[in-house]
Amino acid sequence: MPEPSQERLMKDAIRVLNNPFWINGLEAGKVHQRLHDDHDGTHAGTLNVLIGPDGDCHTWNDGQPGQSLRFRVPVLGGGMSPRVRNALMMLAFAIKLDNEDYPQRSEDLE
Repeated sequence: MPEPSQERLMKDAIRVLNNPFWINGLEAGKVHQRLHDDHDGTHAGTLNVLIGPDGDCHTWNDGQPGQSLRFRVPVLGGGMSPRVRNALMMLAFAIKLDNEDYPQRSEDLE
């Protein structure tokens, strides 16, 4: 199968960003967490995405979700950034896949 063109990838990205969705396999209430690549042995600097039971997406760096940024579901949830919310949904999925394919040690995430 040939590689998709840049034009095709851009059209696909716009389609994903413009349409609310839920990704099967992402659990509501589970934090999807990934340590950044350049922690230089400090094991500090995690990116966190949480999909709430209402479909809202929360993100924060390190620490607890009390300091999270929340992007709500559009229309019913009052979300004003539907594309950002969709991108965070994709980011959570990307973190899930990377954690499966390239696991990080549990002590790296503490």
